[in-house]
Amino acid sequence: MRIRFLRTQRGCCHALLWLAMAFIASAFASPAAAQRINGTVREADGGPLISGGFVSLLDAAGEAVEADFTAADGLFSLTVPGPGQYRIRVERIGYANWVTEPYDVTSGQNLTVTVEVPPRPVRLVDLRVEVTAACLDDPSEGEALATVWEEARKALETAVWAEDRGEVTFTLTEYERTLEPRSLATLESESRIRRHVRLPPFRSLPASRLEDSGYAIVTPDTSTFYAPDATVLLSREFRDTHCFGLRRDVIDAESMLGITFRPRSDRDVVDIEGTLWLAEESAALRRVELRYRNVPLPRGARRGLVGADLTFDRLPDGPFYVRDWWVRFPVGGQRRRLGRTGLSGPLSPALVAYKQIGGTVADAFVAGVPFEVGEGVVAGVLRDSVSGEPLGGADVVIRDWDDAATFVPRPNAADAPFSAVTDPAGRFEVGGLPDGAYALGVDHSSLRAAGVRMNETRVVVDDRVSEPLELWTPSADALFARVCPRSSPRGSTGAVVGFARDAETGLPVPNIEVEVVWRVRRLQGTTRSAFVSEQSEYAGGMSDERGRFAICGVPLGELVVVRPRGEDEGSELELVARIAWRDIFTGS
Repeated sequence: MRIRFLRTQRGCCHALLWLAMAFIASAFASPAAAQRINGTVREADGGPLISGGFVSLLDAAGEAVEADFTAADGLFSLTVPGPGQYRIRVERIGYANWVTEPYDVTSGQNLTVTVEVPPRPVRLVDLRVEVTAACLDDPSEGEALATVWEEARKALETAVWAEDRGEVTFTLTEYERTLEPRSLATLESESRIRRHVRLPPFRSLPASRLEDSGYAIVTPDTSTFYAPDATVLLSREFRDTHCFGLRRDVIDAESMLGITFRPRSDRDVVDIEGTLWLAEESAALRRVELRYRNVPLPRGARRGLVGADLTFDRLPDGPFYVRDWWVRFPVGGQRRRLGRTGLSGPLSPALVAYKQIGGTVADAFVAGVPFEVGEGVVAGVLRDSVSGEPLGGADVVIRDWDDAATFVPRPNAADAPFSAVTDPAGRFEVGGLPDGAYALGVDHSSLRAAGVRMNETRVVVDDRVSEPLELWTPSADALFARVCPRSSPRGSTGAVVGFARDAETGLPVPNIEVEVVWRVRRLQGTTRSAFVSEQSEYAGGMSDERGRFAICGVPLGELVVVRPRGEDEGSELELVARIAWRDIFTGS
């Protein structure tokens, strides 16, 4: 099944969907709470209607008691909790806030108003950002920092609003990758699809618990890491435990302003430092990148690789939400030291691998109605040419076509901004792609074992969609020719490829001698005293620096055993095609 974006007509359905949310909220209200303020928001002096403005109803104390978004025609409808004096605040990303004069609402009264908002753009590009070691106690301090924080706050507030309403649900594609400690190449990966998921799409904890217990729970056996959601980033606890600064940078060819944060010096639990990035031109919240501090790391782990990344997007004329996210953390265990002849010595605590857990939003539903999200999408299915079956657990990486055409090295999936993992049915979907031409690459442990990297496929995203893809791995004959170039393509032998792995950690191990053993029967003796003898024959090889091995000369159609050389136990298989995959485990 291919998950697709469902499109709506601009200017019409946006209004219907957000008004549907207001209708659902009011339909179940009690008669005493049925009073409403209905209205239209537009720019002052007869300016255009304002769509996607975040409209809040403020009570006499200035607290927001109700909020909603203006529809495409500037309409809004707010429930009034009771008689009294109320103001209306209008917030827009990239513009200064506006608060009306008070409206007097009497018992049983409904008001219809027109709110005219002076268009006062917020120009982040004009802000002066000084590089300094100072770290302010609150993001609202300092003119430049306060200006940027106000734009971030508005975006985060809409995310919290959507979480509280509970009417926005998502279809998510989640993945989990096990990464090689040195290169971050994918060792194993898997994915799953979750439907009807409410905001936020990833796991966090209440701000009070994070303040007391920290952002990770690390024990000798397990590790659980948490990323902050919008509620946490806006919380008093977050402000009380961090200090803040401002920086400017260019990320993915876009000028950005970043609100930096880091733990205060008295924090002794696992905490986070990082940056909230906003687009300098539009003031839209783009992403939050963070790293974990005070983490007890296993031997060999790199602190800079332990972190998380949250990419924000916005529903048209609606709230911000986390579109893509990942969290990466080390996995410790017991490991033997690596020598010239493989693993040796006693087990000792060390880094085993990194885990990267993440996901992406595929479809959004507002009050049960499908809604377009993100930018473009590339989707398809991957199949194994040897077996003809779908191939799950493969990394799909998409990058700019110009980078591929100029032979820029392809990034690992863990570092690529656009990637996915094929599910057990071989399906994949990569979202968030602007219109343009891209190169799609595929990687899988079976291909890595054979030393093969598939050529990238050119894909084009036009008007947010692309043609569905059906990809196939290289054929068994092509893989055999690559693995055993000196063997005849018409002979009666094939090859066994795989990884030599540490039995304790599952990590690849270099310099391990591997053998394939099979039994043959031979007629011996003379014509008068002939007899049949059964003997063992062998083919062997050694795992390379990445733990891969490839053994040629293995007979087709025979039952063989693959094992570390000198060991009695191994894994049985029968070559029915020119190539077969089988990992072996050593050091148990």
